[in-house]
Amino acid sequence: MRTLSQLENISKLPDLVLCPLDSWDLISVTGEDRITFLQGQLTCDLEKLKTGQQTLAAHCNPQGKAWTVARIIVLEDRVLLTQPSSVSEVQLPELKKYAAFSKVVIQKETEYKVFGLAGPKSAEYIAEEADTATTHETSSLLDSGTVLIKQPYPSLRYLAIMKNAVAEDLLADLKNKAEIFDDSLWNAMNIAAGVGFIEAKTSAQFIPQMLNLQALDGISFTKGCYIGQETVARAKYRGANKRAMFILTGRSNDCPKAGQTIEILLNNNWKRVGAIVSACQYGDGHIEVLAVLPKDTNPEDIFQVKELEGSTLYYAPLPYQIAED
Repeated sequence: MRTLSQLENISKLPDLVLCPLDSWDLISVTGEDRITFLQGQLTCDLEKLKTGQQTLAAHCNPQGKAWTVARIIVLEDRVLLTQPSSVSEVQLPELKKYAAFSKVVIQKETEYKVFGLAGPKSAEYIAEEADTATTHETSSLLDSGTVLIKQPYPSLRYLAIMKNAVAEDLLADLKNKAEIFDDSLWNAMNIAAGVGFIEAKTSAQFIPQMLNLQALDGISFTKGCYIGQETVARAKYRGANKRAMFILTGRSNDCPKAGQTIEILLNNNWKRVGAIVSACQYGDGHIEVLAVLPKDTNPEDIFQVKELEGSTLYYAPLPYQIAED
């Protein structure tokens, strides 16, 4: 299995890549109250989603800080949340606190697996295995029960949620057709796409707008009450939020880590200005990070990771506009 350290940049991605997302969890919420329960917990509007559809969302604490950012997938008999495994240890007990009042069961999913499929020929492969229309849809539910979710920039890629038996068949079929990378590549693609998933070290530190979720359709401002909703609404309607997530890029001998400090160069001195949400390092020493910084950050500013000597970082544009809070 290859790693990101064996790749110089995204442009050199092989034609077809399979990413088993081994450091990601699938969380299953079942039971007759699953939609109404999650409607009162997440920032998205689940009642608008049909079977096979998906969205990003945050699960917040009462102060509006995000325990996690997850991709939410609605199936006929359950709702799935996919998120980094490290954050599940922190977030799941918080979600389960409220489950006693609803007819729901929350647990690690055992019947489905999650994979990433990427590369210039990923759409061609999906078209052959399913149909061409599937490659153009934001999300598709196949007859096999697989959900395919087309992912945003930087390159052609799909998130696949599939039953265990189907996943085994996929692995067997792709064994000699695709390059297999671990999920360090998927993490790098999320960073380039400006999508920040929270690790345990940064759980409950940022409100959803600091993570640009309003620009990624991960917040509903019309659905009604949920845990942390007052803070999220105040950030929108009163301009209370002064921070956002940005991409920074540079070089370093070591890969930065979630939670490390970002400093800005001001008058020949370094000053703390933000924190890393996620980071990656390519094989040539090139690093990219997602960091929460002041919203008025100047593209000409120079940054560094406090904990990494010589890690000069520069602003890189997001692939989307940061919408109003």
